[in-house]
Amino acid sequence: MDSSSPIDIQERRARFLLEFENPFKCEKCGERFKRKKYLQEHKEETHSY
Repeated sequence: MDSSSPIDIQERRARFLLEFENPFKCEKCGERFKRKKYLQEHKEETHSY
């Protein structure tokens, strides 16, 4: 018997799509980006002090 509720499946699907569409994740804040270039720009602008 499958114990997965429809909400769990929807959450897993949403998380997969987010990670698939935005595979580059900032280690400091967790924000995700479509392109590595965008992640690098984010790091330079947001996390460089």
